[in-house]
Amino acid sequence: MVNNLENNFDVLIVGGGIIGMLTARSLQSEGLSVAIVDKGKLGGAATWAAGGILSPLNPWQKNSATQSLINEGRKNFPALIHELKQETAIDSELLQSGMLVLDIDEKQQALNWAKHNNETLEVLTAQSLLEHEANISTKFDEALYLPNITQVRPPKLISALKQSLLQRKVKICENTFVENFLIEENTVKGLATRNEKLYAEKIIICSGAWTKSLIQAGASIDPEIDIEPVRGQMLLYKLPEKILSHIILKEKSYLIPRQDGHILCGSTVEHVGFVNDVTQEARQSLQTIAHELMPTLEKLEPIKQWSALRPGTQRDTPYICKHPMIEGLYLNSGHYRYGIIMSIASARIMTKLVSDSLNPSQITAFA
Repeated sequence: MVNNLENNFDVLIVGGGIIGMLTARSLQSEGLSVAIVDKGKLGGAATWAAGGILSPLNPWQKNSATQSLINEGRKNFPALIHELKQETAIDSELLQSGMLVLDIDEKQQALNWAKHNNETLEVLTAQSLLEHEANISTKFDEALYLPNITQVRPPKLISALKQSLLQRKVKICENTFVENFLIEENTVKGLATRNEKLYAEKIIICSGAWTKSLIQAGASIDPEIDIEPVRGQMLLYKLPEKILSHIILKEKSYLIPRQDGHILCGSTVEHVGFVNDVTQEARQSLQTIAHELMPTLEKLEPIKQWSALRPGTQRDTPYICKHPMIEGLYLNSGHYRYGIIMSIASARIMTKLVSDSLNPSQITAFA
């Protein structure tokens, strides 16, 4: 039953990135009252900084459980973007740009994956590659082409989701630190921020790279959760005209063309703890990658550089589960580089889990 008291809710969500926002939206659609608490702005950490590719960089490397989340995202993102635009008039810039993969040593693995999953994948010769992208380096003899890969513009997606949540009367608490969870007899009762207490019998932690430290501080429990911060840095180029049409991928690095002609180059993978500064070393490394893939960019200086901390894990699946020791506490975190594409399925699973319409044994891969 929905509780109408101002500081009482059916569900509290800690962390307002793409996972938290879509989980809140999904729960609200089921008639539950929801509040999101975030230590910064909604989507202002890893989601805002993301490239927005609606695919893993090398989808043939993913296990079946992770692939199921990805497939659901790819299937349903167009409808979500349309719904958000209808609700808010904000265009998240869904763009089918396709992806050119220059790692041809994985060709057979990719072809097997495409056949098994009924995916369109072409092997391009050097000439065909230049016909697709006239400004790409001439040093590449072959490429794998996935024409159906799409992308979104994360800052615009965040704006649309936030506006949607506000219209749906989800309470949003930005710039709000959680000091501790209110727990009685190993059962969640709510949480305390620096300014107030919020009450709910169910709390979902969607705090990305901060998930483990938040649980340790808030619940005084040291869970065996494999989530650590991994810094990623990006560069942005502004061009007088559009010179790139496809996403280009090589060894986990990429160029992403935006609808307005901007090009992103990313991203680094740095295990530096919670240090979130940009560095000259990363700038030089990313520029080298950009010049290698598209020599035309040598004539330009990046107009912007940024960084973010992603929730890295050694495992290949996120945590979408109940906490093993505290009743009413849930985790929806650890999506590493693929939070956006996995967000729709992750929100759906969590909504069913919270609503007790899904047996945890059905999702053991995400425990």
